[in-house]
Amino acid sequence: MKIERTINEILNEKPLSIEYIKTGLTNDNYHVITQNHNVVIRIPRIENHGLFNYAHEQKVLKMLEHTHLDTPLVYFNSKSGIKINEYIGNHDTFSPQYLERAAILIKTLHQQNLTSGIHFDLLKKFDDYKNRITNPIYDTSFAFDYLKHAAEISSNHILCHNDLVAGNLLFTDNKDYLIDYEYAMDNDPFFDIMSFITENDIQDVHLRAQFYDIYFQRSLTEVDYQRLELFEIAHHTLWCEWAMMMFESSPLPIYQEIAQLKYQRLTELFTDPNISQLLYIK
Repeated sequence: MKIERTINEILNEKPLSIEYIKTGLTNDNYHVITQNHNVVIRIPRIENHGLFNYAHEQKVLKMLEHTHLDTPLVYFNSKSGIKINEYIGNHDTFSPQYLERAAILIKTLHQQNLTSGIHFDLLKKFDDYKNRITNPIYDTSFAFDYLKHAAEISSNHILCHNDLVAGNLLFTDNKDYLIDYEYAMDNDPFFDIMSFITENDIQDVHLRAQFYDIYFQRSLTEVDYQRLELFEIAHHTLWCEWAMMMFESSPLPIYQEIAQLKYQRLTELFTDPNISQLLYIK
């Protein structure tokens, strides 16, 4: 079995137990217990070849080591992308009861005011995903000008996570963690905020307002709200394309479900008769 061989080669131990973690969308993740280790092993899937810069991820992890935001790192291979972290037991992933703690985690990352030297190229990501699709399920072309304008107004770039799905925020009685930095690059913090909002499908305006209050600690301006909405469109457009790409290479229902939800949320935003005003914000 490949995973057993990988464990032996890296940890020099035979596994006592191997449990597949089902939440991974771009990797195969395993909870592994050996005599001396209790860890999570990430093994990238072959269909994602060329989509990630693991050397850059390793650089980001070193930059963030002093923050202890991530779980303790045991092993990282910048060529294969195989990564091993200590397993965190008795944790919850994000749900609305953890909204305040999630906002603090994300703000803690942004407050480091770090730069990694590589920016999150929104248009290149979009092209990378779209060009791998032969038979698209949905047509997002009506939103492209908004995606393009989001890239144009993106500013104040600092190190951002860019993939704030529920499973990347871990909450325990003693400590909270922000994990998985494959997509981490320099970006507009507003993009990261909307990553959290959209990836967790927070539609309740009161929950959004609560998050903004905790994160910003100030009243938002009309331009702030417009920028957030523009990045919201960008997220739904980008990740709809990503999900369609993933479904085409690995036709699992989860990818089709993600594409459907992203497209639904995208079209809902375009029911606003004033949506075109977003193309003129600076």
